[in-house]
Amino acid sequence: MIPAAVVAALVVLGAYAAFDAWRVQRALADADAAARALRTAIDTQDDPGMRAASYDLGLAASRAASRTDGPLWSALGYLPVLGDDVRGVRALSASLDLVATDGVPRVIEALGGFEGVSEGGRVDIARVRAFEAPVAEASAAFSSAVGMVDEIDSSGFVGALRPRFESYVELLGSTDRGLRSARTATQVLPGLVGAEGTRDYLLVFQNNAEIRATGGMPGSWARVHAEGGELTLVEQGSASRFGARDTPVQPLTPGETALYGDLLGTDFRDATFTPDFPRAAALMAARWEEEVGTVELDGVISIDVVALSYLLEGIGPVAAPGLTLTTDNLVETVLSTAYRLLPPPDQDTYFEDVAEAVFEAVKGDRASELRLVRAFDRAAGEGRFRMASFLPEERDMLAGSRVVGDLSGDDGAVPHVDIDLNDATGSKMSYYLRAESSVAATGCDQGVQTLAGELVLHQTIDQSDAARLTDYVTGGGKYGTDPGAQLILVRLYAPHGGELTGLRVDGQDISDVAKVLDFDGRPAVTLSAYVDSQAPVLVEWDMTTSTGQSADVIVTQTPGMTPGTYARSVESAC
Repeated sequence: MIPAAVVAALVVLGAYAAFDAWRVQRALADADAAARALRTAIDTQDDPGMRAASYDLGLAASRAASRTDGPLWSALGYLPVLGDDVRGVRALSASLDLVATDGVPRVIEALGGFEGVSEGGRVDIARVRAFEAPVAEASAAFSSAVGMVDEIDSSGFVGALRPRFESYVELLGSTDRGLRSARTATQVLPGLVGAEGTRDYLLVFQNNAEIRATGGMPGSWARVHAEGGELTLVEQGSASRFGARDTPVQPLTPGETALYGDLLGTDFRDATFTPDFPRAAALMAARWEEEVGTVELDGVISIDVVALSYLLEGIGPVAAPGLTLTTDNLVETVLSTAYRLLPPPDQDTYFEDVAEAVFEAVKGDRASELRLVRAFDRAAGEGRFRMASFLPEERDMLAGSRVVGDLSGDDGAVPHVDIDLNDATGSKMSYYLRAESSVAATGCDQGVQTLAGELVLHQTIDQSDAARLTDYVTGGGKYGTDPGAQLILVRLYAPHGGELTGLRVDGQDISDVAKVLDFDGRPAVTLSAYVDSQAPVLVEWDMTTSTGQSADVIVTQTPGMTPGTYARSVESAC
């Protein structure tokens, strides 16, 4: 028989543990409330509110961490059933305490440096360099905090703990990624704006109304000169100026020729057939230097029209010819209204005027520096804002950041699936195109994952209605597609060293006629999808990864007209 004293001690210990768990729960609830208040204060740029919420968060996180750091909670972690929950709470509390102590105060310090970073059309280089240190320290703290929780398996957590834990890990991870991007930006920005000498960039505007693998056809361009923090738009032009060469402007690889054809290198407008933005940038720069050649370029920057609408959230309304552009009307105005009302020569002039107006507004007085920074970060995350530097040191600093947009090769244990769309209609019908993809890991055998994917395409307008649009919008049947419909080339890239099989369009197996190529170690194929109504066109496929690619699957899709993230992670089946 267990002695009464032992029973009494266990009862007291259990009661104390329950009371302590209640106090930890209260502390974490207070921390959650403080975090929400902090987010609101940041969004409204309320400096006193930020500091007050940061203080409250620090107190609550410290209480939770100190209460879960003792021998009692360490012992509770070995209990059956609830032990993994206890370990999860301990890790969350310690991670949150690190964020509140070393991360958030540095974020607030950095935010204080954003406002006024650009005045009178010139970037204050000294101010940019001043918040490089707090951004780096905040990034380091958040990265360490991620390391405390991201390897914990929360699948066995009970009750409300699992969704709260997973929500915290997801939010922490996205903040960590954002801070790493900000850290890269603070390191690169002084050089980009000419702090160490003059720079010249080709700024390319991608037209989402004619879809390409990187987002849109590079329809217009501008040369931006940077010197001593001042950015100047020196010259502009239309991509139609370049025409088509007889041979590629740079030698193409056998894989590029087989998958994309010579157009990749012969026509400036088709350089974005490839989803690999550094490669597209090199081709566009070579053609520009050959045709225009006023300077040697230091890099290429690309942005699409949807991303321009995001920038207006930070800039505010922009006066353009005949209309004030806002974040709500810019996309429709530029990609639809202009095509209905203006003849082709006037369209190019209008696009150049809009680009110049937005560029000057970015340099001028803005509604919110913070919202503008967020807009650029959002655009980069959606694959709509890209940069390729031709300077080795700068290229090294940008490596791995979201702004680069390179096509993945062999990434070790991480399998990549890329889904790219290219218009083959010769039209501006992509304004009406919608595309949604999904990939699922359906099995794992000795480190090899099997994947099942599908892409659903439709247009938001019926062919009979679309056919009434101008020939410039519909293509007028010039390349064999009936007016009002659109032909989309779908390119699929399987994981490096994997396989691509089971190709189907609307249920019809086309594996025997679709030619799968080896593209730098990745199986790749081009399929045709004829979209002529609001009814869905379904493209399906099967893939396998290479041996050892057992991590979560990274899926990337061409960004389209609909705002949102086109890159995502799919849970591994291994």
